[in-house]
Amino acid sequence: MRLKRNLFLWLLGTAMGGSALIGCTGIDCPFDKKVDMGCTIYATETQSLLTLTDTLTVTAVGTDSVLLNKGISLNEFQLPLRYQSGTDTLVFRFSNNLGQWARDTIFVDQTARPHFESNDCPMAIYHQIDAVRWTSHALADMPLTIDNVTIQRTTVGYDNEEHLRIYLRATAGQ
Repeated sequence: MRLKRNLFLWLLGTAMGGSALIGCTGIDCPFDKKVDMGCTIYATETQSLLTLTDTLTVTAVGTDSVLLNKGISLNEFQLPLRYQSGTDTLVFRFSNNLGQWARDTIFVDQTARPHFESNDCPMAIYHQIDAVRWTSHALADMPLTIDNVTIQRTTVGYDNEEHLRIYLRATAGQ
């Protein structure tokens, strides 16, 4: 009886390419998941979700990386954070079809910390957002500027949720 069972298991494993005989821990390692900060754009004037009609490019100071390249018709996006420094300096370049452009900067003070799912999974770096600051350009340069940034969630992990709410002003005097 035992010989028949072993033969059956061997045949089953051979037929399935050996996958039936490979052990597993039951832990799904997040190999394809990225740790990114979720950003959502709102209009200052209406306090409602805003879909960009102008172009937005986001770069990180101290790197040659373009984090968001010529985004248009978007109201949310994901940005990676660096684990080597305590402050990420993100340059937002707004441009429109009239040839106007301007830059604003968001400074994200954050603490990187290791995160382990299991001993069988690789380590990831999560981030704790401690504070956020920003600069705003004059609306005469480009009629869209960062007016305010609020932290919605402080822990940046695999969740793909809103971490920063970026309020844009399109008119003066508000």
